[in-house]
Amino acid sequence: MQSLEIASLISYHRKQAGISQVELALHAEVSRNVVQDLEAGKERASWRNLQAVLGVLNIHLEPTGPMVEAWRNRAKKEEAAS
Repeated sequence: MQSLEIASLISYHRKQAGISQVELALHAEVSRNVVQDLEAGKERASWRNLQAVLGVLNIHLEPTGPMVEAWRNRAKKEEAAS
């Protein structure tokens, strides 16, 4: 997912939830500037801040790709061996 898609997704969900950027920032414990940057598609926001905002909006990113299933299987095997 590209940054502009994430930006649009965050903005859409925030508006559907009926909350302002300030309210979202307060719930996510980030600054309003972080929310503004994420909604503008700026790539300078940290992963932690992105996760906090997505969590408040109940948005979950699901990794996809040809190697994801192999990675999951390997992680399960390693966990079972522990």
